[in-house]
Formats: sequence, C-alpha cells, structure tokens
Amino acid sequence: MEGRSDPTPPHGSRASRAIARAIVWLRFLVLPAWIAALLLAAANLPSAFDAESSELGSLLPHDSRALEVEREAFDRFGLPLLSRTIVVAHQPGGFSPRQSADAGRYVAAVDRQKNGDVHAVPITDAPGLLAARRLGTTLVAYLYPDPALSESEAHEAAERFGAGLLRATGAPTMEVTGALPANLAETGLIEDNLLWVELATIALVVGILALYFRSLGIPLLGVAAVAIAYVVTDHVLGWAGERFDFSIPSAADPVIVALLFGTLTDYLVFFVSGYRSRILAGQRSHQAAAGTGAELLPVIATAALMIAGAMLTLLLSGVRFLAAFGPALAVAVVVGALVAMTFVPAMLAIAGRLMLWPGSRSAPEPDPDPAPGDTGGRGRVIAVAARHPLIVAFLCLVLLGAAASGLRLLQLGNPVITGLPDSTSAQRGYKLVSASIGPGAVGPTMLVVEDEGIATKPGQLAALQARLARQPGVAGVIGPAQELPGGRYGAFIAPDGNAARYALVLDSDPDGAGAIETVSDLEAQLPALLDQTGLGAGSTGVTGDTSISAELTEDTRDAFLRVTPAVIAVLLIMLWLLLRSWRAPLYLVAVSALVVVASLGLTVYLFQGLLGYEQLAFFVPVATAILLLALGSDYNVFLISRIWSEADRRGLRRGIEVAGSRASRAITVAGLILALSFAAVALIPVQSFRELAFAMAVGLLLDTVLARTLLVPALVSLFERDEGVSSERSLGNRSREPEEAAHATDPEQIA
Repeated sequence: MEGRSDPTPPHGSRASRAIARAIVWLRFLVLPAWIAALLLAAANLPSAFDAESSELGSLLPHDSRALEVEREAFDRFGLPLLSRTIVVAHQPGGFSPRQSADAGRYVAAVDRQKNGDVHAVPITDAPGLLAARRLGTTLVAYLYPDPALSESEAHEAAERFGAGLLRATGAPTMEVTGALPANLAETGLIEDNLLWVELATIALVVGILALYFRSLGIPLLGVAAVAIAYVVTDHVLGWAGERFDFSIPSAADPVIVALLFGTLTDYLVFFVSGYRSRILAGQRSHQAAAGTGAELLPVIATAALMIAGAMLTLLLSGVRFLAAFGPALAVAVVVGALVAMTFVPAMLAIAGRLMLWPGSRSAPEPDPDPAPGDTGGRGRVIAVAARHPLIVAFLCLVLLGAAASGLRLLQLGNPVITGLPDSTSAQRGYKLVSASIGPGAVGPTMLVVEDEGIATKPGQLAALQARLARQPGVAGVIGPAQELPGGRYGAFIAPDGNAARYALVLDSDPDGAGAIETVSDLEAQLPALLDQTGLGAGSTGVTGDTSISAELTEDTRDAFLRVTPAVIAVLLIMLWLLLRSWRAPLYLVAVSALVVVASLGLTVYLFQGLLGYEQLAFFVPVATAILLLALGSDYNVFLISRIWSEADRRGLRRGIEVAGSRASRAITVAGLILALSFAAVALIPVQSFRELAFAMAVGLLLDTVLARTLLVPALVSLFERDEGVSSERSLGNRSREPEEAAHATDPEQIA
C-alpha cells in the first residue's frame, strides 16, 4: 500500500460515490435549482430576521414564580405597583417648587384621560420617600401603559409622555429607561449593526480564502454559497415560525449569521482543498469534484448532523429564550451543509480550473508519500506530539486548566440596561436615576405579605418596613407607612384588608448578580423578620426585575446541567458510529469540553476581572458550551477520519504526522474563519454579544491551534495502537474492492 501510485485514492462507500457522481452529473441542474429555491423562498415565505418578536416575554422562564406573584398582586390590589417603563427628567440645578407643581399637574392631567395610553406616578429625589444623594434634581415617573399596547407602542406613548413632561417643567433633559425600553434598544442595536456584522464577515471570508487558495474564484464561490444558504435559512425559519407559532429572538440573529458563515466556509475549505489536490494530480474537474464529494459528503453530513443534534438539545433547557435558539441554529447548519454538499461541487465541476485561477498554475503538486521530516513545520510540530504524547498532553492540559480557573469567579446576571452603550436613552436614564435615587429605582422589588386582617396591624406593618430598609443592599422602602403621590397608585393595602405590599429599592443594578444575591438573602431572612415584627403567621411572595433575573440565571444553570449531558451523549453516539472506536470519542469529546471551560474561564478573567463587569450575561456560558462542543466535534470528524486513513497506510505515528500536517492546515484556516466570524459579532455594542463573541472566538482558536494541532494528536498516539487502527471503521472510507483496485490508476475509474 505504501507504494501505490495513486495519490488521491477513491474514498467513500458505494452510496457516497454514487451520490457524488449524481451531483456532478446533474451539475447544470443543481445550480439553477438553488437559485430558484432562493428566489421562491424570498418571494413566498416570510423573513425570520425581519419579523422576529422583541417581546421581553421571550426571556422569561416557564412557570415563573415571580410573574405569578405579580399577577396575583395585581388581581388582589386592583392596581399595578411595578413599572418597567420609566421617564426621567433631570434639572442639574434642582427643580423649583413651581416646576414640581407643574409636573404634578401634568401627571394628574395625563392620569385623568379616559382613553389615555399611560398612567404615571411621579417620584423626586428630594428627602421623604427615599434617601437622596442629591436633592431635587431628578424627577422619576413610573409609567403604566395600557396592557393592550405592544412594546413599541408603549414606548412611543412613553416618549410622548416625556416630551409633555419636558414642556411642563422646562427641564433640559428627558430619558426613557427601564427593562422594556432597554429591550427595545437592544433589538434596535442588533438591527442597526447586523449589516455591519455581515459585511465584516464577508470581508474576512473573502480575504482569508483569497490568501489561502491564491484564487479569485474560490472567495466568490464562498460568498455565493453563503448568500444562498443565508436567504434560504432566513425564509425557512420565517415559515417555520408562522407554521409552528414561535418567534426567533433578535439576539439569535447575529449568532445564526456567524454560525452560517463559519460552518459553510469550513466545509468549503475542506472541499476545495481536496478538489485542488486532485486537480493538481491530473484529474479533470468533474472527476475531482466527484472524487472529493465521495470522500467528504458522508463526513460533512455527519458533522452537520452532530452540530444540529447538539443545537436541538437546547429544546430541553426549559428557558424559552434558549429553546428558540436551538431549532434556529440547527436549521442554519443543515441548510449550510446541503449547500456545501450540492452547490459547491456542482460549481467546481462546472468552472473547473478557472475556479482556482491564478493559484492552481503555480501551486506545487502534493507528494503522495512524503519522507519523514518533509511534512513541513506543522508536520514537525505534530510529530513531536505523536512521539512525546505524555509531555505534550500534560503541557496542554496545564494551559487549558489555568485558563479554566477563571470559572471559580463566574457570576451570572441579566445586564439588560447596564449592558447597553451610553448612546442609548435607557442607559443614560439609568445613570441619572442611579446618581440621584439609586440604581435599584429602575426596577424595584415588590414584597407581598398576606394574612387575615393584616390591615388592622399598622404598627407591625410599619415595623416590618423599617426592618426591610435596614437590610444589606436595600437603599429604601416604600410601603404601608406612607402613600405615594397621586392616590390612585398609592394603595399598599389590599381592598379586602388581607394583604400588604412593599416596594424595595436596591443599591445596585436590579438585574445584576449583586442584586440577585441581595434578594436571595432577603428571602431567606423573611420568616425571621415577620416573627420579629409580629407578622409571623403571614405568607410572602417576592417579585420584580431582580426576581425574574434570579429565575433566569437559576433556570439557565439548571438548563446547563440538563443540556450539557444530552449534547455530550449525542456527540459520543455520533462519533462512535463514525469512528467505530470506543476510546477515541471519549477523549475527543473530553478535549472539546476542556476547551469550553478554558474559553469561559478566559472570558471571566477579561470581563469580570480586567474590565470590571459585575457578571456575564446569563445565556453566554450555556450558548458558548453548546456551540463549542458541537463545532469542536465538527473538526474531530475531519481530523480523525484523515488520521485513520493515513495510519492504515503508514502506521500510527507516521500517519498522525502526515495526516495531521495536511488536515491541520485546512482546519487552521477553517477555524480562523469561524473564530473571526464570531468575533465580528462584537461589532454589536451590547455587553452580552461582546462576551459571547470573545468566548467563541478564543474557544475556537484554542480548539484549532492547541487542541487539534497538539493535544488530539498526542492523545491519539497515547491511546491508540497500530493494530487497533483501521480504515474500516472510518465513515466513508472502505477498502477498495478487487475490481476497483485493479483499475485504480484509470482516471475515469478514480472519478
């Protein structure tokens, strides 16, 4: 076998060879078929990216106890207390008595409108209700929009209210903040910057492909393939959303773009690399396309199914935001793989050497059987890993472990407002409220106490309010001891006299990790506080933005514990079927898991340590873990299948050196493209996207440069033996039958 003259033997099962030949034979139909699919989808199916819902409810967990408490309180008291839309008017020199009176009259007039869109409760930072850092400079109006309004309509009503408040008071500054305006601002930032993400990714893909293949046609082929896959994915998801009544959260758009660009370009790199080798070996374009297709179609299909299967495990998360991510990403990967397996080989067969121009004329012909030491720098590095596996594996594990140590500092939150840039009104309003009243004023926490005849215990209720105000992390409390201005929304005692409620303003970001810890500690102290104030028989409920964020982070942690084992199981099963080895899948998936924890640890060190953020966004760790595990296994498929094939011909360590050298070059380029595709997501100026972009980019680079170049070859050398390696167990690679082997040198038979 070592002396065979054919440098590019026909790989693949009978089925894969037949499918590859059929695609090439039908190449002049494949191209118009994809163009027709693109045009028909764009003309007849709705767009998911243009029509997704930005409703805050997409973030809320199933069976939310906090929302249940809030609904029950509204039904019981007949009035809302919590507001998620807040208008902030600021007067640096302080509001005069006349301005305050004008503001009060304006709010009262708005409140009296029979068909008004909003009702409002004004609070100033003057002493009285809450402790003030500065006196009388800020007027905060909590708005209660008509529930029939959509988020965008409610925001427009808030803007109109704020404009009227400015006219009434003459204040120079007005901002609209709160959870709902912040959510709309994030959606707007995604929509405004998604085009830049796409353009940056296209530029990166074109530049890297042009440099790597020294070709003008390959980058154009890559852009065309991605364009077809992107449009088809967009409209397939739009149709599925209407058909099955679900919406794609706007936060998924940039991730889908990055994943689609990255994976499809990866498949293109592997396909064109094999095609170019066959062209340089003297095969004609249709022969090279069919031969490469026979080798790679089953591998690409398996890799795509692994990624899609891993994405679909997010349906088990129990968090609607994550559950909507999964199917969308799975559809994107499957569509991208279909384009790679059909459109790409068809175009290569049609265009031929022209697609490789001008690089194909000057590129050296590959050596089918290089001598030891002739595999280049990569081969020598991989040879070190194969010959000294214990030392190399130990050093790699130390580096990954050191990076992973950052996870011990991990804090999770939902920086819905603080994660926005200063250019947004929501962030500016938050800073004004924080400086005057306290950051917790943008999202107070409501405590409901229920007990028979509790209205007849004003002294005990006032005592509880005083004790609540002294709890660590609480800046102030409004409750039965006083009434809010405006009367209508000032009731803290239920009409039936059997419930009371309090609004707690925390001294930190209500959606941050610190506030979540404060509310958690407070809930643990509530039984003792009730006993100390003579209300021990009462039952309590806590709700508000902080409680919802706490549920999100807790549900996400639970989702991580549910989804991660499911992902690992899917990947192990697929790799066992692919490699027909029980050892290899175990250490390959373990390496991918180490890369995940290392990338997350580095993300914590950067954002929580160096940049001083309070926490990571709640969904970043689980999304990063699922994506990196899936994409790491994608590279495993390409690398190990090549190692198995070469090891069968040359022996294990020599096979690792040759296959690793050849495969690692394509894997490095593919990994770099995928890493930069996710890095481009950082162009969206939102904290959570920049965290995800960094975690994914650094994880993919670790996977490409460290894991696949050093650690995996070392582990293969350590755990495998020559007698245990056979091309028989590698998907798509089968020993040639006698009739095929006898005619292997016939170019037509090779194709």
